[in-house]
Amino acid sequence: MVTADVPVAGRVVQADGEGLPGVTVLVKGTQQGQTTNADGEFSISVPVGSTLVFSSVGMVSREVAVTAATGALVVRLETDTKALSEVVVVGYGTQQRASVTGAINTIAAPVLENRPVTNVAQALQGASPNLTIQQNSAEPGANLNINIRGVGTLGNASPLVIVDGIAGSLNSLNPNDIESVTVLKDAASASIYGSRGANGVLLVTTKKGALGQRPTLAYNTLVGWQSPSFLRKPVTGLEFMQLKNEALVNSGQSPQFSPQQMRDFAAQGDYQWYLDAVLKKQALQQNHNLSLSGSAGKTRYLVSLGYVDQNSLFVGDNYGYKRLNARLNLNTQVTEKLSVGAIFSYAHVGTREHAFASEWIISDAVRIPVIYPLQDAQGNYVTPATSSDNPVNRLLNGGLRTNSNDNGYANLNAEYEIIKGLKLRGLVGGDLWSYRNNEFTRSLQYVTPDGSPTSGGDGNNSVQDRTQRTILTNYQATLNYERTLATKHELKGLLGYSTEHYVDDRAGIHLINVPGNNFGVISNGTTYSGITDPSGGFHANGTYGNQEQWALNSVFGRVNYAFAGKYLLEGSFRYDGSSRFASDKRWGFFPSVSAGWRPLEETFLTALQPIFSDLKVRGSLGQLGNQNIGLYRYLSTITVSPGAYTFGEQPVPGAYFNTANRDITWETSTMGDVGVDAAFFKNALSVSFDYFDKRTHNILIDLPVAGAFGAGAPTQNAASVRNLGWEISATYRLRTARGFNQSLSLNMADTRNVVTDTKGVESIRGGDATNIIREGFPINSYYGYRTAGLYQTVEEVNAGPTPAFVAPGTVRPGDLRYVDRNGDGVINQDDRFILGNPFPRYTFGATYTADYKGFDLAVFVQGVGKRSLYIRGEGVEAFHNNWENVYAQHLDRWTPTNPDASYPRLTIGTASTNNNQGSDYWLRDGAYARLKNVQLGYTLPADFSKKIRLQQLRVFVSGQDLFTISHLEKIGFDPEISEFSESVGLGGGNGSSGRVYPSVRLVTLGLNVSF
Repeated sequence: MVTADVPVAGRVVQADGEGLPGVTVLVKGTQQGQTTNADGEFSISVPVGSTLVFSSVGMVSREVAVTAATGALVVRLETDTKALSEVVVVGYGTQQRASVTGAINTIAAPVLENRPVTNVAQALQGASPNLTIQQNSAEPGANLNINIRGVGTLGNASPLVIVDGIAGSLNSLNPNDIESVTVLKDAASASIYGSRGANGVLLVTTKKGALGQRPTLAYNTLVGWQSPSFLRKPVTGLEFMQLKNEALVNSGQSPQFSPQQMRDFAAQGDYQWYLDAVLKKQALQQNHNLSLSGSAGKTRYLVSLGYVDQNSLFVGDNYGYKRLNARLNLNTQVTEKLSVGAIFSYAHVGTREHAFASEWIISDAVRIPVIYPLQDAQGNYVTPATSSDNPVNRLLNGGLRTNSNDNGYANLNAEYEIIKGLKLRGLVGGDLWSYRNNEFTRSLQYVTPDGSPTSGGDGNNSVQDRTQRTILTNYQATLNYERTLATKHELKGLLGYSTEHYVDDRAGIHLINVPGNNFGVISNGTTYSGITDPSGGFHANGTYGNQEQWALNSVFGRVNYAFAGKYLLEGSFRYDGSSRFASDKRWGFFPSVSAGWRPLEETFLTALQPIFSDLKVRGSLGQLGNQNIGLYRYLSTITVSPGAYTFGEQPVPGAYFNTANRDITWETSTMGDVGVDAAFFKNALSVSFDYFDKRTHNILIDLPVAGAFGAGAPTQNAASVRNLGWEISATYRLRTARGFNQSLSLNMADTRNVVTDTKGVESIRGGDATNIIREGFPINSYYGYRTAGLYQTVEEVNAGPTPAFVAPGTVRPGDLRYVDRNGDGVINQDDRFILGNPFPRYTFGATYTADYKGFDLAVFVQGVGKRSLYIRGEGVEAFHNNWENVYAQHLDRWTPTNPDASYPRLTIGTASTNNNQGSDYWLRDGAYARLKNVQLGYTLPADFSKKIRLQQLRVFVSGQDLFTISHLEKIGFDPEISEFSESVGLGGGNGSSGRVYPSVRLVTLGLNVSF
């Protein structure tokens, strides 16, 4: 039955009877509403039986049921004396923010909605202080690195992700389905997750329907175009010839191009640059979301569908990323004491890619100068002189790799109130992933620049098939108790048990020389080839099949006590038993304690009340664990290797074992945190500040053993790392009588780590860039030579120290000069310095919002204030590895007439050895500020929407990554790209060499409509 609308008019006033302007008046469960005028008056038409919600910054919201038409409704709003009174999600429950004593941040749904992103992690970037999000590549489907309060371990530093109470992943989630993300940062908030809380916790809560809400059907869409950004600029063909000749002459070789060849090419003109040929100018991206939410009787429901399609910028066979989401969230109040709930979700995540490594597609494309054509006159693809393939041919004809991944999630829960204040809650759930990877690489044919046929490096075709299935099951039972004694003593208690079991089955096969070059049928392969399994193990026989399992049993609890709302105490613990350790080392206990004080509740501090709307001082101390050390490391394992030995000139299999340490145990982090939460101007301005000190011990490292031991060193709990940092956030909201509402949110944070103990053992990882783990310095600090400018004369060269890594007489004017640290007149490894730290510092985010008469604006800026980035390889070195890469920045190179150049003299081959050493010359300032997102929208007036039978209609335009301030832009490097994983370990190393899919700029049009 349709309920007729009736007019409701009236006035909203504050305690003294004065009218309140700018109060939001909404029909509960809808977006229909308006704001009060300068006198606090409003007038609206709503259905009988609906509920009006009145809300304003600094005031306690109030709900009023509509039973009939009225023109004289008076609604009085009281001042909200508790600045942090909203309910926030914490581990295994919720709390009033006013009573929270830990360091947490909540990211609400509006931050995640309507953003032109393809995954949740992208939407979280810059939204919370010390929540650091970095990417190794912007390619569709690429994962992101997530760190909370930096890196405090030499092992796995990934945070724990909990989705509706069960450990999960952000990768399959639809951002539009999320109600909130709570970031647990300190020991007080995270210790209830014990052995997995040391790196922080992300609590994801998905949306549900609301009681009393009429069915609401909502459709949201975004459609836009991506374009590549931060691209290097090539030199012209004539400039290349000149620079190549100059580099050869500087290196003691003859010029390659004659004056006549250069004149002929200048008359002909440049060919298309290979990078321009492998990348599209634009690529489509679209997001679609459809949801139905509401309630029927005592049942709340939400049903949603989501679809994301991000096309790749690579030319080729419709490459890109797609995700399909389906969700059903139900909750029913069966009786006054019993409620039951169910959450089911499904996600299909698929990528369609070329069959090669993207790093080499990009690398080959940028290193080839514009003097070479893509194809000859007959249409054959050309392999230039310093390449063994043609990246355009690889993309168009080289085969296909597909990833088809399916995720199913189930959560059944029930809560029963045994007696008043005592509730028993049970949960049964699981998270299932099924992965399928298929790769068919075709053999290809090319011609050299002189027309000779060649297969280059693509003479063999191959087929790979990989399957993997993982399943996590979780059973939980908790008892919650709440009671208030003598009106002033509030007591809450939680006691729980959890058991988790994880199984990972995987198999794979790799064959080459498949008959026929059009169909990648695995059974047609004739020769097995080596393959790597998901754990990094290499299998020379071309196949693998194995299973891994782990289990975790836990008892946990929490007690909260508050006296008169001003003295707050909390204690929590978790007792974990993990199968990752030997039976006598399996259990660990992780406690925490925290306290808070709210001075405004003290009668002797009433003088503070005119200054503060709310004030809370808090502190915490506790221990957290890290069980992410790999599986079976306490066991000695035997590995069978085919072809390990040769007898009679025939390879025969062999076996080897690794030693183990049965005493390995948890990494343990002890963290202290002090913080202040304050509010001013009737809660219009809120500020929060935290300082923390985290010390992690028993970190696993490999210590050296005597050679007589006869085997590799077993892993030991021997290292320590300390993390220090601070974070601050502030939000100001301003509402005016004219209806022009604004808000500004700022956050900034810093964290720094230092290795405090490795038992004197240093770990140096070499290559184009060198990183070191050394006591007293950050994890994986850059390590190399310091430069002292460029040599200008032969006399300076002769008077300077002699590099040990080049032949005598090789160094010339225009080369880099290195600092002789020990003063022995020789530059060698003893002269290296700690040069910098790759982890971002002084991260910040700023969000400005405004709305006026239906128009709304949101501007989001995000960045990093300090970061060292080592740029290496063909990304910046002219003629790297004898290749022909040279870019516009190399035009400003040293010559006798250009002594103040930004680049040394051009050289090639061994003559480049001196300048290409790992040094601070290649260390760049990675600080940046980026206009991350701008969104401008318009919402139709409610009266007009109602006439066309809509609840709400909003259209908007949005831009992502539109503008960046960075020193790296002129050389075509995106400062947001990281070469490291979330543990500041190996993350591919491609970001620092430029062998990476380009960053994208995205402009979209969007629509939000609800019925």
